[in-house]
Amino acid sequence: MKRKMIALVSVAAATAISAAGFFLIRNETKSVPSEIIQSPVSDRRTPSPNEETGLQPASTASSLQKHPAPIAAQTDAETAYELVEINLRCQIDREAALGSGHLRSTSESLCKDLSDKPMSREEIFKAITYAAEHGSTKAQLDYSLYASRIFEDEKYSLDTDLIREYKDNTVRFLETAGSSGQPQAYVRLSDIYKNGVLTSKDPVMAYAYAEAYVRTGSSHYGASFLSSASSGLDGAQLRRGKEIANQILNKRSSSK
Repeated sequence: MKRKMIALVSVAAATAISAAGFFLIRNETKSVPSEIIQSPVSDRRTPSPNEETGLQPASTASSLQKHPAPIAAQTDAETAYELVEINLRCQIDREAALGSGHLRSTSESLCKDLSDKPMSREEIFKAITYAAEHGSTKAQLDYSLYASRIFEDEKYSLDTDLIREYKDNTVRFLETAGSSGQPQAYVRLSDIYKNGVLTSKDPVMAYAYAEAYVRTGSSHYGASFLSSASSGLDGAQLRRGKEIANQILNKRSSSK
């Protein structure tokens, strides 16, 4: 596949399932463990014995340099996600400030370092992967949007292993978020299976996740969403989809 097509597929997929945008960040943030973002991404190589215990999950071990894991992983996961989000908001404010009438969403003191020296694509990838892997539901929901930026770099745009890991992680993190009580993850999973960009197209799975979403009672517009997902399915497929939806919701209940 040509480089342009691979990068286009990755970025388009992230855009399609992350169109809801970004959450507001808290006014104050915790300090971020430096080992999450400071070291640059390395060329693909075999890790040394000293790197065997690290921040990165197994799925990204072949592509990104590992780092020692901090003690308070859950707290650091939320902090890592905030850093990625603040980085984006600071860049938006910096670029918009060149015009007129822009109201900042961040303070100048908060963006003092990130405005002049924003996080690199590699640092964003490492931080969002770490945050999602260590339990940040926000990072799990937004992983595809942030992580896909790595493929804008020519160095990674043809890395088929990293692309596969990115796709697998997107689905896995959304499944985890759904099981943790985030019903919007089911909407994104339904779209993923319907469009067949990040995984094989599967209309029954698309319907199952739509059914699961509706049954959480999270939206008044769920019926319309479910109707679209069920279009073209026969009776057997609908029954199978409902069975899978039961399994999805049972997993969600058992995780609470």
